[in-house]
Amino acid sequence: MKAFIDKVELIAGLLLGAIALLTFTAVMLRWLFNYGLPDAFDFSRLLLGTAMFWGIALAGFHNRHIQVDGFWELAPAWGRRLIDIFATSVTLAFMALFAWMLEGKVTSVFLSNEQTFDLRLPVWPFHAVAALGIALASLLLLLRLVRLLTGKKEA
Repeated sequence: MKAFIDKVELIAGLLLGAIALLTFTAVMLRWLFNYGLPDAFDFSRLLLGTAMFWGIALAGFHNRHIQVDGFWELAPAWGRRLIDIFATSVTLAFMALFAWMLEGKVTSVFLSNEQTFDLRLPVWPFHAVAALGIALASLLLLLRLVRLLTGKKEA
């Protein structure tokens, strides 16, 4: 399982690296040669959305998302576990719904033949990889819930 999580983290990191490289290249080309990189804006925004969704998957699994835990801090150990189980269950339900809705969005984008502005490349693959990130979030939250229910330590 650790190898799978490491691969998801690697992909999320590579997506962020691609955004940084694309932005740097576009700025340098514009500054040095007064040349705009075709579709740099489209690719950067599509990659950013994808990186965010893959990051959501990791944040949910590692329990590193934004949370208010004042009540959790005051609870005894068994209460903390119940709060974690409830919170993970609710988050899992919403992520699963989000993944299902994104599948419809990918289909819609594919059927509408949306394309980038300059190069006229299809954008549905970006939407599909982003939707895969949310599907992974659902899967990883399910794994976290199983670990909480069985009493295994945090990953």
